[in-house]
Amino acid sequence: MFHLGRRIREKLAGSTAKMNRPVLDLTWDYPTAGEHAEPDAEAVLAEINGCGAGGKPLSSYQELADDGSTSCGCWIYCGVYAGGVNQAARRKPGGQQNWVAAEWGWAWPANRRILYNRASADPDGKPWSERKALVWWDPGKQRWTGHDIPDFAPGKSPDYRPPDGATGPDALSGTDPFIMQADGKAWLFAPAGLVDGPLPAHYEPQESPFRNPLYGQQRNPVRQVEVFGHPGNRLQPSGGEPGTEVFPYVATTYRLTEHHTAGGMSRWLPYLAELQPEFFCEVSPELAAERGLEHRGWATIVTARTAVEARVLVTGRMVPLTVQGRRLHQVGLPYHWGSSGLVTGDSANDLIGLSLDPNVHIQETKAFACDIRPGRRPRGQARMDLVREYQRRAGITGQTGMEV
Repeated sequence: MFHLGRRIREKLAGSTAKMNRPVLDLTWDYPTAGEHAEPDAEAVLAEINGCGAGGKPLSSYQELADDGSTSCGCWIYCGVYAGGVNQAARRKPGGQQNWVAAEWGWAWPANRRILYNRASADPDGKPWSERKALVWWDPGKQRWTGHDIPDFAPGKSPDYRPPDGATGPDALSGTDPFIMQADGKAWLFAPAGLVDGPLPAHYEPQESPFRNPLYGQQRNPVRQVEVFGHPGNRLQPSGGEPGTEVFPYVATTYRLTEHHTAGGMSRWLPYLAELQPEFFCEVSPELAAERGLEHRGWATIVTARTAVEARVLVTGRMVPLTVQGRRLHQVGLPYHWGSSGLVTGDSANDLIGLSLDPNVHIQETKAFACDIRPGRRPRGQARMDLVREYQRRAGITGQTGMEV
């Protein structure tokens, strides 16, 4: 990317067109090193950190000014190169500093390790717990001090009360720790903006083997589900309804280190594909014994949408749970495979029904009900016949799972 940018700038060097100014005005003169003349990473970090007059590195985002006298790549990283030193590279042993370990690496913003740490002290500025103390008010110095960097105006005393007409940070009192909130208070709920607010509530997933233990409303009543009422998106009974027992296990999907998102890029890279070459499912030894699954053999995972096949990994990592008095087994499914690439396989995402949360519209990929059986899945029409047989046994129709 660096050398591509350099060549583009060279081609545009004599241009006077306004459209080319953003490219030509970029800072792109970083020192290079190594066989491939790569840009120096610390020089890039220093640019992100920002500087003031004379190129002196800034120490904190509080030093940033809106008059053009300072520059900064990203305010939250301002201070990572304070004093001209790569603060993120520090490795001071824990035995040589306090338990917050402020000199091991660097944390944004301002190297604070605990956000809103003013809340660790009582309204008078004294730690609620000496053992867990983070910051406290020093009456002698008239400043906040402590083991951590105060996430609070350093000189704002606990008895500060904002005058009439105060705005911004000045409108927060000395007892208001949550400085990114307009009122400085911790919020138990969002007063506006959520379709299903204001108070947080527990709902079971769209497909769950269990009833909601807290109250009678099983699922989120304003989830987005009706618009997806398609024959290929049949939903399953839930919470003890007739047919729930046809899908007795809970599946969850997750990533692997060796692949990227759904695998569309990493499946084409030999050095990543060979590290994770095949779609697999993780099951406990107890579930393997219950369903006749063999380690490194094949299993078929079935939902009301489709059936997929995966190699079996029998592992103690998938611990059975005891829920509402009965044993519940989990099936773990990495979701990085598909029909193309150097390595291919069935997609775990095909198992999932579309039921979206009403605010950010994310589907429920982390908890859904399924069945698992030994052997490879059927091919062609036989696979659809298997899925339809499961739908028939569970009594699934176009209205199943649509209930408010």
